[in-house]
Amino acid sequence: MSSEVFEKAQQLADAIARCSELTDLRNTEKTMLVDSEAQSIIAEFQEAQQTLAELQRDGKEITQADHDKTAAIEEKVESNNLIAAYMSAQDRFTEMLDYVNSLLANAIAGESTDSCSSCGTDGCTTCSGC
Repeated sequence: MSSEVFEKAQQLADAIARCSELTDLRNTEKTMLVDSEAQSIIAEFQEAQQTLAELQRDGKEITQADHDKTAAIEEKVESNNLIAAYMSAQDRFTEMLDYVNSLLANAIAGESTDSCSSCGTDGCTTCSGC
């Protein structure tokens, strides 16, 4: 394998490690993890998910009460500012990684991209323009 490929891959990895999306993700995660209310909501949500998975695995019917309980917990998750901030940061980081991956895939496939490097996957519609 080409040393140029390794060098560029390391540069890309270093740039991703320094990017604001990852910094925001790490900061929002730290804040969320030390908040007892957020942790309680997350634990409740995970328990509800596990209960639903067990019901499905055992071939049991998931009742409307089960759905309602899960929906109420999901509302708690979405309304908690710290969890919402973390989820938003996670979405932005994932979007950035997906865009980088699409650039790599397009280059490997021999396709060109019409958007600049600062634009998202929707081209310049997600930024101020090139």
